[in-house]
Amino acid sequence: MSLLYASTFADALGKLTHQEQKQVKITTVDLLMDPKGSGLSLERLTRAADDKIWSARVSRDLRIIMRRDGEDTLLAYVGHHDDAYGWAERRKFLKHERTGSMQIVEVIEKTGGEDGHFDWSAGRQTEEPTSTDKVQPFWALSEDDLLDVGVPREWLDAVREMAEEDLDRLFDHLPAEAAEALYDFATGGSLEDHKKLLSRASVSFAEEVGHSGSKDALAFGFVKHMSEGSDTSAYTHPDARRRFRVIENVEELIAALDAPFEKWAVFLHPAQRALVEKRATGPTRVTGSAGTGKTIVALHRAVHLARLSEDARVLLTTFSQPLSDALERKLELLTEALPQVRERIAVKPIDAAAIAIYSARFGKPVIADDDLISKAIETACEQGLGGDLSKEFLAEEWSEIVDAWGVEDAETYAKLPRVGRRTRLGPKQREAAWAVFEHLLAYLGDNNLVTPSMIYRRLADDPTEMPFDHVVVDEAQDLTVAQVGFLGSLAGVRADAVFLAGDIGQRIFRLPFSWTRLGLDIRGRSHSLKVNYRTSHQIRATADKLLPPSITDMDGVEEGRRGTVSVFDGPEPQLIMAGDEEEERRMVSSWLADCLSTGIKPIEIGILVRSDEQIDRARRIIGEVNADQGSEKVQIATMHGAKGLEFRAVAVVACDEDVLPDQQRMASIGDINELETAYETERHLLYVACTRARDRLLVSCVSPGSEFLDDLRPKPRPSTP
Repeated sequence: MSLLYASTFADALGKLTHQEQKQVKITTVDLLMDPKGSGLSLERLTRAADDKIWSARVSRDLRIIMRRDGEDTLLAYVGHHDDAYGWAERRKFLKHERTGSMQIVEVIEKTGGEDGHFDWSAGRQTEEPTSTDKVQPFWALSEDDLLDVGVPREWLDAVREMAEEDLDRLFDHLPAEAAEALYDFATGGSLEDHKKLLSRASVSFAEEVGHSGSKDALAFGFVKHMSEGSDTSAYTHPDARRRFRVIENVEELIAALDAPFEKWAVFLHPAQRALVEKRATGPTRVTGSAGTGKTIVALHRAVHLARLSEDARVLLTTFSQPLSDALERKLELLTEALPQVRERIAVKPIDAAAIAIYSARFGKPVIADDDLISKAIETACEQGLGGDLSKEFLAEEWSEIVDAWGVEDAETYAKLPRVGRRTRLGPKQREAAWAVFEHLLAYLGDNNLVTPSMIYRRLADDPTEMPFDHVVVDEAQDLTVAQVGFLGSLAGVRADAVFLAGDIGQRIFRLPFSWTRLGLDIRGRSHSLKVNYRTSHQIRATADKLLPPSITDMDGVEEGRRGTVSVFDGPEPQLIMAGDEEEERRMVSSWLADCLSTGIKPIEIGILVRSDEQIDRARRIIGEVNADQGSEKVQIATMHGAKGLEFRAVAVVACDEDVLPDQQRMASIGDINELETAYETERHLLYVACTRARDRLLVSCVSPGSEFLDDLRPKPRPSTP
């Protein structure tokens, strides 16, 4: 018997109570062990839209909805009796006639006869005639166009008649591949890109199962074979794998059931899978806006590389310990049934990994921290070095230019392009600055001190002696110059050595610089994800207002942000401008109470602030809420600390005029021309904070509020004459 697991089952399981989930888990394992379902009260549902649908009794009220076809049993849905049976009556499983992929197709409820039209908001066909005064973006598309991207035949008319204002309803009713293609087309994209994706997926799968021939023949012949073949093959079609998974054993089933919210561990979008399994021809980067699954691709890529060989050694890394810990937790979930694969993957922050390698080869380093560097610069200035350049400017120049790029002499410094630094320095000023840096370098040498950048440069001198074959980096947009140089040296050793995931729009720690100059050339191997799984359409659309439609890095690689789609809807984000902090506290507390009343748990709510200075203000806001919650409290974090986290509901509070952008940071900038870059990263910070939210978002301030909030306000509709 083959047991399959559908994403709709995971969604429904996640909505049950913890006790109900335990009951479902026991019943499902029993079903795997005993395919005949002895004692489970299996019943064929005669009113179901699909004649192969059965139900299994979990408890007096809970039912599992299954599709049984020969030796295959698919776990399709789980819920309370009426909900579960209602779901089964409105769904059928069809192998798409054009793509060959198995789909879960919603049955159109017809209440208005054959001549009505489909009401996308109500989710049923009505007697109302189709409006002719609304924009219908799909009216001119041919039947072939729609079928080629996976639209079920019975939905062709409803799609053609759809009004532009209903676009967000696509994901509520159509299979995901069809909804993605149509939404992209309606927002300026091309259907051809989606047709090519389906064609490439078919070719790849054809080769995987042993078919041969030209790519065109494979694409045509294999899709024909899939559409005419068994349902089993349709479940394993590359595009079907986004919603169906074959369960190999009890351990794999238990791992999936234990974390129904972590669907990424079980299901992958075809575009994600292609990147995970792609044979690399050089360093590769995956990009995409917040919530598009970059981290998920990085995790699956690490596991894929570790599975290719028993001798594989993989480093999965990022720039901070909290983010590394989060990666490790997800990796444990992903490899729960693969302990031998897990042993081949090390998870460490990149600095910790570099120090460990350095220590093994050269002895444990003594690292000069920022405070020590600042004191050494201050001492040099007190001795009359540095001319009229400020200590703050010199510290930034050391960090961003001299130490970052490994400058060791005055001649090199005099000629070096000061990438990212906007204030010009004349020859005399560079000479004065170098006197300070020369003093600092001598101090470090005399005391056998090194900086992290120096560690990376020494390791890069001989990249062949490394304890790993592959490095997978998450949040790569915040890598330092020296870290990129180190990775660039590894990329020269083997084509598949380096895989990176990141989003320029979330860069909050570093100035921009060229990766290619450092040997890490991802041009032609940078791929953008466009489907947002984490954040509702409303939150994503609001947060996107903080960033331009596209961002280009220092190597000319453009990250387009248009065409990204969210797969679910939610409430519109709220913007609160209070008269004072007490009014803000009352209004945010009311919002928190509303979140809790909808079933959101306290631990699923995040309160985010710009810096530690606003933490007490956040505590006052949630004081009464957290008092009664025990250990499962509402979480408080700074915007920097929230990187990599996600919550069902987020309140970004204290976004006051003198808080965001951070006035202390602005005042500390020694170079007036650096303010533009600082403002850009502050804006990125607010974007990061807003995109930590899945379902609900609130942004609050004391009036007049941060200038960035102007972008979040709804734009007034133009008045009609």
